[in-house]
Amino acid sequence: MMAFQEIAWVFLFPSPPQSGGEGGPGVLYPHKIRKNLSDEEGERHEARSEGLDVGIERGARGARQKARGKAKAVKWKAGTIRALFCMLASFLVPLAPSLGMADHDRPKRPPLWTPLFEAERLAAMEVPEDMVEDMVMVPAGWFLMGSDPKTDRAAGPQEQPQRLVYLSAFQIDRYEVTNVQYLRYVLATGAEWPPYWREEPFPEKIAWHPVIGVSWREADAYCRWAGKRLPTEAEWEKAARGTDGRIFPWGDEPAGWLKSNIAHSGSGRVKRYPPLANVNRYDRGVSPYGVYQMAGNVSEWVADWFDPEYYRRGETHNPTGPSQGIDKVFRGGSWNEDPEVARSAGRNAGAPDHRSYLIGFRCACDARGAINLTREARAEQR
Repeated sequence: MMAFQEIAWVFLFPSPPQSGGEGGPGVLYPHKIRKNLSDEEGERHEARSEGLDVGIERGARGARQKARGKAKAVKWKAGTIRALFCMLASFLVPLAPSLGMADHDRPKRPPLWTPLFEAERLAAMEVPEDMVEDMVMVPAGWFLMGSDPKTDRAAGPQEQPQRLVYLSAFQIDRYEVTNVQYLRYVLATGAEWPPYWREEPFPEKIAWHPVIGVSWREADAYCRWAGKRLPTEAEWEKAARGTDGRIFPWGDEPAGWLKSNIAHSGSGRVKRYPPLANVNRYDRGVSPYGVYQMAGNVSEWVADWFDPEYYRRGETHNPTGPSQGIDKVFRGGSWNEDPEVARSAGRNAGAPDHRSYLIGFRCACDARGAINLTREARAEQR
């Protein structure tokens, strides 16, 4: 039994311990055990011990090599993952602004760290020579306002009755307010960008398109900032049709694609979207006072609250519309509407905070040094 324990100890601990010294208590060493064995048994035992030492050393060396291999593999994988993540981040960060473009109904202002060089460059663009004279004078006098169903089959009940209305002299923008003009206002005041602009904020080729996606409140704020105001509904209609009650700014003949940007055949409107035009186009369709695009391109906000029964009140001198209401009036029709909507007497309405890609605006102001001829006009009417 003792011999077996001694042999088992040799196989379990083939090498002597590094401390405690030879002959320590309770420790058996192979060179002492061999004294108790026969020479033949001792040789076999020694050979077996040496073989076990070699096997253990080889196993340990293999384990160390395997551990080093695993460590290298883990280190390589970690480095590869880190490199791939950096590459992915460098690719996605520049795209972050464009990834947020799915929402087309919200204004997209540039991040605070983005310089406004392009916006400032666009805002500094020179006005084309044919657009320098930006306002026209509409003289004081009477004009036919509203629609007569006997002469206009598209006349709506909210446009009736047709009647004579007197207006004092005023001025109105010759052209609709453009993207460049509104951009100058935005940069000067920090106002919200229209929802159809982007970070650029728009391509140079549409710089002189009418601004769209502007609410009535925003249009009113712009006109006040410019030292003007929105035109009244009566002022807008007189500037559009003159004094003779014509259906369109150019007369009673139907709208043609050379006179207006309206949804009619031959306009080429399917080639781009939205198919807006520069505000100084369609000179064949100007009003009797030389005002551009009072029919088509975009509808235009005016100052008045909307009331479908308002015309029946019979207001005949500088009418300004109801004193309160829910919706504000817009006039003129747009590129996406039928010619009937773009008639000079046509009336539409929307909430003051409503924004649309079909609606823009222009401004007006009282005539400088205008003489109020109300008494003479009333005498003339009698």
